[in-house]
Amino acid sequence: MNNQILLNGTRGIYSFFKHQISKLRIRYLIKEKQEIWLEIGSGDSGENGWTTLDITNKCDIFWDIRRGLPFPNESISKIYSSHFLEHLSYKEGQRFLEESMRVLIPSGTFSICVPNARLYIEAYVKCYPLDHFCKYIPAYNNTTKIDYVNYMAYMDGHHKYMFDEENLLFILESAGFRNAHLRQFNSDIDLKKRDYESIYGEAEK
Repeated sequence: MNNQILLNGTRGIYSFFKHQISKLRIRYLIKEKQEIWLEIGSGDSGENGWTTLDITNKCDIFWDIRRGLPFPNESISKIYSSHFLEHLSYKEGQRFLEESMRVLIPSGTFSICVPNARLYIEAYVKCYPLDHFCKYIPAYNNTTKIDYVNYMAYMDGHHKYMFDEENLLFILESAGFRNAHLRQFNSDIDLKKRDYESIYGEAEK
């Protein structure tokens, strides 16, 4: 049998069991916690009261969000994601926001951080030094100044959508969130090392 088929089968079994374990953890959370704060796409186990959802070995809830969010309606008090939404296509992002609206309690908060594509477009227009913002070396080809735009738009194949301040708020409002507004850096949840390139937004269900 082809080794790749075997490998894919093993991954499928692993993913299945991880999803099943996550379902049990979710039942426990709903039963035991008065408030659930859900962080999407963090990679690691949650801190400061947050429960993390991702597809990594260290996350609290192993779940592919393309399957929706595995929580009942109006069961989550807060949702937060940092540098995650740009990894989804526009339609995938809309689905994620719809699911976030579904699982949030009334007046629940949705907080988000995304890279600011405007910085990289301005860097192209204003001819900044080529290494001015591009910190993730695998995504930076170092050819000519257009690579500022390539860097943010594609991120070595990981990015699917770009944001600026106007667009982020428009998308939140279009998804049905109330009181969508830009916020400041919050050291309790946001990464300081990414502050230079980030937009922060917040809204309510």
